[in-house]
Amino acid sequence: MSWPDVVVTGQQYGPVHAIAFWDANKAHPLSLLTNLSDAAQAVRHYLRRAHIETLFSDQKSRGFRIDKSHIADPKRLARRLIAVCLAYIWIIYLGAIARRDDWVSIIHRPDRCDLSLFQLGLRLLRHLLKEAMPIPVGCILLDDAVV
Repeated sequence: MSWPDVVVTGQQYGPVHAIAFWDANKAHPLSLLTNLSDAAQAVRHYLRRAHIETLFSDQKSRGFRIDKSHIADPKRLARRLIAVCLAYIWIIYLGAIARRDDWVSIIHRPDRCDLSLFQLGLRLLRHLLKEAMPIPVGCILLDDAVV
């Protein structure tokens, strides 16, 4: 079900598009508010959210803790976000190096790996710093994707 051009809250925020849909794996309907006019497109975007939620948690609680910075100035926050995003890419690169060069058994458990590339990269960086080993800097190609 879909209701375009509704307003919400006591301050009459909107207009927004209100959507209710039933995921086959859920017992209750899910509700969305969006600025997208196409309800089907909004639901498709919502269902892909898990792919970006790890980025947000790596930026915040599981990684750089940017949510604890208490920066209020938008320009300073923008500069911090740029730096953190560049560092994020580099840590992902280190995670790819850890997988490619078989560091996983050294920095994680040898029987299986359940860590993201980000967490592998952080562990590899810690290990290399602790052992005073050279830290890789560069770019590699993995499965036709630049990391």
